[in-house]
Amino acid sequence: MAQAARRQQVAIDRISFVDAARWLAAARDEESLPWLVMNPHRPYRYEPRVRKRRLKQYPVMQKTRQALRKALANKTDMD
Repeated sequence: MAQAARRQQVAIDRISFVDAARWLAAARDEESLPWLVMNPHRPYRYEPRVRKRRLKQYPVMQKTRQALRKALANKTDMD
């Protein structure tokens, strides 16, 4: 990746790691280094690494089980 970055006159973080890994996996002896894919320059594109809560089918329980059972029993009696 460093050789490709120097040859293409860009910073090393702009060279695609996946493209470099694929080339290394398929490269033959004495094969010349091709032009590797360059990632676009996007300043201020740093995102925190966090896990989001996945969406669930049911709402979050905010009352006691006893209260919820009572409300459910009252609701089903009306139907």
